[in-house]
Amino acid sequence: MSQVIDNTVIDNRLLFLFDQSKDFFCIMERNGTVIYVNPAFEKTFGYTASELQHSKVNILSHPADKKRREQVLKNLAFYKEITGYENRVKAKNGCYHNIMWSITLSDEDNLIYACGTNLADKLSVVDKTSVIDNIQHVIQSFNEGFFIIDQNLVVTAYNAAFQAISGLANEQLQNINFRQLYSLGITEKVMPQFETAFTSEGSSHVQYFNTYYNRWLRVNIYPYKNEHTLFIRDITAIKLQQLVLALEKNVLELNATSSNSLSQTITELLSGVEEIFPDMICSVLELDEAQERLYHLSAPRLPIEYYNLVNGITIGPKAGSCGSAAYHRTQIIVSDIETDPLWEDYKELVRPYGLKACWSTPIISSHSTQVLATFAVYYTNAREPKPVELQMIDRTANILRILIENKRNEEHVKNQNIRLQEIASISSHEIRRPVATILGLVNLFDLNNPDNPLNVEIINHLNSSTRELDEVIHTIVEKTFYLKSDKKPSF
Repeated sequence: MSQVIDNTVIDNRLLFLFDQSKDFFCIMERNGTVIYVNPAFEKTFGYTASELQHSKVNILSHPADKKRREQVLKNLAFYKEITGYENRVKAKNGCYHNIMWSITLSDEDNLIYACGTNLADKLSVVDKTSVIDNIQHVIQSFNEGFFIIDQNLVVTAYNAAFQAISGLANEQLQNINFRQLYSLGITEKVMPQFETAFTSEGSSHVQYFNTYYNRWLRVNIYPYKNEHTLFIRDITAIKLQQLVLALEKNVLELNATSSNSLSQTITELLSGVEEIFPDMICSVLELDEAQERLYHLSAPRLPIEYYNLVNGITIGPKAGSCGSAAYHRTQIIVSDIETDPLWEDYKELVRPYGLKACWSTPIISSHSTQVLATFAVYYTNAREPKPVELQMIDRTANILRILIENKRNEEHVKNQNIRLQEIASISSHEIRRPVATILGLVNLFDLNNPDNPLNVEIINHLNSSTRELDEVIHTIVEKTFYLKSDKKPSF
């Protein structure tokens, strides 16, 4: 007897065997589309058979196993059978299980039959030697650095990843003290955090900036008897993202406070960037209205003498990094100031201050109508930018554009309000006086006796007051016309 599952005929006796087994069974088409999984598979991984049908089995695999999985499928097409294949399978709750598979490709029905066992169950064995071997194999395959220190902080065991992080040979790591691991950035500032962690009864962690490699590290510490097991993870990418987001939030909040000037806000931004990337020396130069010269808005760590020398520099096709960036409206990367032709006329100015490289990015307005400023990053050594630095420069340039445009809009609105107040003041005071005079003189006019000499004097006063009123109206018209012509800045 047989049964049809998803248009595929499968022997009932085979299905009965699958359903009763505690091992995992999965039947797939050659392209990896799932046809059937048994109850043990459903129970362990949390998926129902109907949820997985028509899905590709690779969605359950760990991304890091992709290349190995592709190679296994190639081998399967040739050898028809693979045994001892280990991979990580993702359960519905997000957890991964280490599974060992035996896989067969059937030429008869062109289907793949996979039988798997959970490697976690292998630890429940009598043979302790095999357990130790398994654990050592897993530890050696870690991407994280792993090592053990005794109660005297002497390293007693470690894996290959730790050796790579330490940069030391096996001979150098023999009986080395934790405090001597200088490549881990164990400075006098960081050591007290570890000492506190070592005295803790439970697990703990230390997160710090490794000045030796300029990387952020997180060290998880697990005490056991008189020893401590430590795992080292490089968290630089995550930490930089957190620091950058916190900096941007703080700067935008400062920008919303009218009490802060543009220069103060930009200084806060650049100081934050320099703290995240200690090798950077940042500078922002604002382009004047004539689009001819650059003037400093902020440069927290730039030598003051050099700051003054370049303040007011004229932009041009070969005007250093900033002048050239503003002129060409494009990012200029000068990795070696001493040899770059763009710095030919300026390298003598910068040489006394030890600045070797300068990358400058133009801050272009939202609608690309004009260059607002330039954002420069100096280095004390000749070098090219890294991708993470270019990303930071782009993000900072975007924040700078927002800050500058917002401040200019604020100033524009402020000037408009001042002019409106002037017009209101003129309307309420300057117009009222000549109008009141005219009304009073009209009431004094002797209509019954036109030849009255007083009428002549009244007409003269009316003429004078009318001229005064005309001048006031002309002033209002001029200010109103200026107000209309002074449109909102187009960035």
